[in-house]
Amino acid sequence: MDANNTPYFLLRSADELRQGSSRMEWHPRHQTLTLRQKQQLRLPSSQPDAGLTAWETATPMAVDEHYQVARLNEDADKVIFNSGGGWQPLKNDLKQEVETPEGAHFTDMALSQSGLLALPFSDDADLHGLTLFHLGKRWLSRCSLPEAPRRALIDPGQGIWCLSEGSLMFCEGSPLPAPYAAVPSRFEPEVVNPGELAHRWTQTLPAGWHGLALACVESSLCILAHNGLGQQIILCRPLDADPEASISAYEIDEACPFAVDMATADGSRLALLALPDPGDSDFRQRDCPVVSLVAGDDTDTGKAILIYERYPMLGLAQPRFASSADGQLRYQAPESDEYPGFSPRPRELHALRQPRYEESASALLKEVLDSGAPGTTWHRLYLDACIPAGCSIRIAARVYDDADARGATDILMQPEAVWNPLPSELAYQPALSGYEKGRRGLFEILLQRPEGPVRTMNGRYLQLQLHMTSNGRTAPAIHAIRVYGPRFSYQEAYLPELFRQEQTVDPDNSRGAANGADVRERLLAGFESILTPLEGRIAAAEQLLHPATAPSSNLGWLAETLGRPLPAQWPEARKRRWLQHQTLIQQYKGTLPGLNLALDIATDGGVQKGSVVIVENFRLRRTMATVLGVSMDDSDHPLTLGTGISGNSIIGDSLILSDMNAREFLTLFAPELADEDERIAVAAFFEKYAHRLSILLHGDARQQRHEVEGLLADQLPVHLQWQIIETQHPFILGTSPLLNVDTWIEPRPADVRVTVNETRIGREGVLVNPLAFSPADINHRQSSGGAMT
Repeated sequence: MDANNTPYFLLRSADELRQGSSRMEWHPRHQTLTLRQKQQLRLPSSQPDAGLTAWETATPMAVDEHYQVARLNEDADKVIFNSGGGWQPLKNDLKQEVETPEGAHFTDMALSQSGLLALPFSDDADLHGLTLFHLGKRWLSRCSLPEAPRRALIDPGQGIWCLSEGSLMFCEGSPLPAPYAAVPSRFEPEVVNPGELAHRWTQTLPAGWHGLALACVESSLCILAHNGLGQQIILCRPLDADPEASISAYEIDEACPFAVDMATADGSRLALLALPDPGDSDFRQRDCPVVSLVAGDDTDTGKAILIYERYPMLGLAQPRFASSADGQLRYQAPESDEYPGFSPRPRELHALRQPRYEESASALLKEVLDSGAPGTTWHRLYLDACIPAGCSIRIAARVYDDADARGATDILMQPEAVWNPLPSELAYQPALSGYEKGRRGLFEILLQRPEGPVRTMNGRYLQLQLHMTSNGRTAPAIHAIRVYGPRFSYQEAYLPELFRQEQTVDPDNSRGAANGADVRERLLAGFESILTPLEGRIAAAEQLLHPATAPSSNLGWLAETLGRPLPAQWPEARKRRWLQHQTLIQQYKGTLPGLNLALDIATDGGVQKGSVVIVENFRLRRTMATVLGVSMDDSDHPLTLGTGISGNSIIGDSLILSDMNAREFLTLFAPELADEDERIAVAAFFEKYAHRLSILLHGDARQQRHEVEGLLADQLPVHLQWQIIETQHPFILGTSPLLNVDTWIEPRPADVRVTVNETRIGREGVLVNPLAFSPADINHRQSSGGAMT
């Protein structure tokens, strides 16, 4: 709501801005509704029969993140790779070649960003399975499948999907991190590896459709399928491991040729690979069709709409995309002089940066806004948009009270949108589209009829129509639409009744000039458009002072008003947390809780994590006497945390079996019972431990010693003496030195590179294989430069 308590409707997602125009499109990467591109695509002709024949014989290829290339040998029963020194067989950690069982052949090769290589195989009879290889850990695992797999895919969650002619098979799992040997003399688990690679379930494709390819788009698995009659469709299901998940269908644009492979393009679109034309020796029809999935209504099938943006290929040696560990879209191109020995060679596929947009488009938004009250006077519309020079966005609207009357209601063109210098009408909010005077940011429209005595837009429902024009090279883009209603009228709220509107909208009298009350209301609405956002900023002015929302430029003087300037080197998050608790720190300054809070903020949670421990030295007092009848529970002791064990028995109130330690006992437990000499000893004993503080730093907290020292000098009373103790090991002080174990659990830091002559093996770095088909080649290149992984 705004400052006048006027609610608004927000449209900013693909579903909320859905429309039926073929000339508009939702851009998923930029999250905008814009005009579609209309480049002249050079697509090959559709060849279903030749395509299916080529699909049977097309060979896969995989490219790791170091641009090492793998493919199948001529018999398709082994994996070979080329890291720059010729083609060699791929081997596991036991030097065994990655190959199929005897008589079988690999049918596909899918590589994930985590280094997993999925290799489905079959003997075209009754032997079907999946081989899984890890490029970094070099292990090899295998499982059987109920049907002959044709294609495979590894999703972001490490699930493996295998596609047969009519079914989708899901597999998951991995071997144990180290070989396990059973020992007969001990109890053994019934299942040694419950997470072993295995086929989990099978889902049948819709009747009549045969699978060709797999791809992932956001959180969906997409299947390219055909019906044997030259028609194709894209089937989608969620990536969750639910065998009963519903499969939705998307009809492929008729302009697309018959595709034999599919891959993800631009993160949210699908590239379809088609065969070149037989007589096109120069490969003039070189563009790869790319489609965007648009969901249909409840009763309609979705659409795979062709994107008229060129993705040109420079040649095609194999009608298969290359599986890439870095997620980059690649195809198999003919050998070139730049990469000798690679035939075919993987080549990246990118969109041609020559945008050409539709000149104009108009469409009704399918989202209908419902105010819930008949006769609602719709107030104002805000566009968060980008309108480049030579482009425009016009809005038309219709209002009605009866849902059945929507088709018979006129759509009325609204005035041109006016750029507002505020980034947003919402207080202290940025514009989604950026900020550029007259071009980007906030545009506003007062909703009204174009003519007639009364020009208010009254009705329960509101539906918007968009009209967009471009200059051909750039296009307008809508990031969000906010519609306010019902109207808060200054005239109705503040002026006497004689100034108010006495007429209503009359369809039979909708021509001519506006009456005086209507002119006055729209005139006052101009002032309201300026004052309401200002009132909203005033009402939300606490955002300028609140630590969580204040602009970063305000944090310094806010801290000074509370009595302590902020260190300039602190990160913004730490400054905001300090401001939030500064009055509490001042209230408890000089106390243990106050110091704990201050140090926790200064070390970004070090006290809560346990990497910063504050120890009051008087807690170090000990007596070696056997004290009976006194509770020695140390569950709350900061140094032992309940790990101490006492042999004391409870006999009366107290029993001390040591004369030499009696004074220490009196010091610790009953100083009021001591005589004069003993009081002197008691005072000396207390003096030894009183007014002293130790701060233990370990883990990442050691790097913040300078911050801790500055804070201690500021927060502690001057009579307190303190010392900082650093350690390399996480521990509980009273336990770790005795047991020689780490007793404080901390997150394991990420593995770092090993640097020759600098890294201390076992303490700072770990030698691991890079995710590559040939880690030795990667290590050799990096070690020659002074470092290796």
